[in-house]
Amino acid sequence: MIGKIKNFFSRNDNPLVSKNIRFSYADEDVLKDINLVTKKNKIYSIIGKSGSGKSTFLKLIAGVISKKHRGKIRIFGKHRFLNKNSFGFVSQEPGFIPDLSIENNIKISGLNYGISEKKALERAKDLMGQLKLNIDIDRKPMDLSGGQKTRLGIILSILHDPRMIILDEPFVGLDFKNRWLLWRFLENKRKEGKSILLTSHLLTEIQEHADKIIILKDGKVFFKGQLEKLKNKLNMNYIYEVRFSWLAQSKWEKLKNYCNKKNGVDIIEKYEKHCVFSLKSEEVKKKLDKKFKTIGLKDNIINFREPNLDEIFLKT
Repeated sequence: MIGKIKNFFSRNDNPLVSKNIRFSYADEDVLKDINLVTKKNKIYSIIGKSGSGKSTFLKLIAGVISKKHRGKIRIFGKHRFLNKNSFGFVSQEPGFIPDLSIENNIKISGLNYGISEKKALERAKDLMGQLKLNIDIDRKPMDLSGGQKTRLGIILSILHDPRMIILDEPFVGLDFKNRWLLWRFLENKRKEGKSILLTSHLLTEIQEHADKIIILKDGKVFFKGQLEKLKNKLNMNYIYEVRFSWLAQSKWEKLKNYCNKKNGVDIIEKYEKHCVFSLKSEEVKKKLDKKFKTIGLKDNIINFREPNLDEIFLKT
């Protein structure tokens, strides 16, 4: 009984719990059944193909979308409208007023979170130092570069020092230096005890920095966990890249018939004589090489290695 009570309160303190979330635009179902629980002090990255509902889901969590949805969303155990100060939402479009100075934008954002002007300016100064945003706050936001605008938008969204930071495509348009800086910032926030939830198409960087990956597919959570778990789910532990000297259609058909889950082989891509396979094991590679010879294919091995997230994503 005591264990059940502890588990109940533990679930209620999770940064995000979504249950049976369904949402539609007109007659199109965008989110069909999203069930998700995140843990504290982690960086979660949501990925998915265009139109999979990543941004829509984040906007629902943050309450940016007012249209009614089905299902329940809880932020640290409470309805998001009763717990607004526990999270900060960073949209793709920086949330500042372009005609006002940066200083006035900071003051207004602070007031929206119930923070005094003095406290807001103090926190903004500290965050500007962390994000290396060395600018004159008398300037207007539209005078800033793209990377500076992105950093300012983040600062304005987390002046209230939220427990969870939600970011919708924060790396869009940023060069490598600014992306590196932002990743360091988010990792430091995690060390401070913050929970991070973000979307991004930069899969290689997600592989390096995120604690957990969430894949949305067909309006549902297709996968949640670490990369190794995803490899096992897809039977994709190795990438085998081959260029054949000649690939007649009849031989290609025989090769396609061999490549299946039973044999531990899948074809990821084919371009003319160039093929990329995913393999379950090294033993599967030996068997596939024998199959090449049986079919009468002469091959030149280009690469045999572990896959990266971009390649794994092609198979989802």
